[in-house]
Amino acid sequence: MYKILFFLHKTDDDNLISLFKDKIAGKLQEMSGKIVETAEVDNNFLLDQKYSLYCEIATHEREEMDKLMQTKAGKELNRALAELIDDITVIAVNYKK
Repeated sequence: MYKILFFLHKTDDDNLISLFKDKIAGKLQEMSGKIVETAEVDNNFLLDQKYSLYCEIATHEREEMDKLMQTKAGKELNRALAELIDDITVIAVNYKK
């Protein structure tokens, strides 16, 4: 399994929250064809960086994710990530067999 995790840095800015939900979670949903929900980050007290929201996308393997990232929605996601680069953290996780 291959996952990409998206975290919105701690903010009270409603505009950033909307952008994260619409441009990140929305594009992930469009790419995967599955419902992508955002969740509030309840606690991360061991980290210096605090987060407000989280969402993720998962595929069976990295190659499948690479294909999704080459779709129209994937390219739009990359543009959205560039817009929000200072306000998000992205982590890719590869569960190798």
